[in-house]
Amino acid sequence: MARRDTAARRYAEAAFQVARESDALDRWQADLAVLDDTLTVPELHALIEHPAVAFADKERILRRAVAGVGAEPLNLVLLMIRRGRPGAIPAMRHHFEELVRRQRGIARAEIRSALPLDKQDRAELERTLARLAGQEVELTELVDRSLIGGISVRIGDRLYDASIRSRLERLRARLTAV
Repeated sequence: MARRDTAARRYAEAAFQVARESDALDRWQADLAVLDDTLTVPELHALIEHPAVAFADKERILRRAVAGVGAEPLNLVLLMIRRGRPGAIPAMRHHFEELVRRQRGIARAEIRSALPLDKQDRAELERTLARLAGQEVELTELVDRSLIGGISVRIGDRLYDASIRSRLERLRARLTAV
């Protein structure tokens, strides 16, 4: 997996440089999303991954499936397929999007809560996290019933845990340490 991730990073960094230099980050981001989403279609995924299918056939089918996608992103994905790295395409897209967010000064925050947040709570939390991070924040919300209540927030490598589960675990640790 580490080899796949390393390859994905290299491809993403190269794509990011090309996209940035041509002032086409949004187009590349949209095209890579279309390509990645298209390759998750089970029949197409199986065809692309199958070693007995000739690359020329894979290329022809993929070009038809994503007719509106720009030539450069498509060629990058085809290069990855030709080099036997189709499994690294989702990770490459992820790394590319992270580079775009970093370029734009946007931090990614993952929020886990026992129940879904309403619009008002989400907006207030977004403002608070933006102040805390010192930059704009893009939220990803996950419902995790094991938290019991409260929330847990991860921004980059920082974790802010205000969940009831973590409070109970800390209390248990203190009581058993006595």
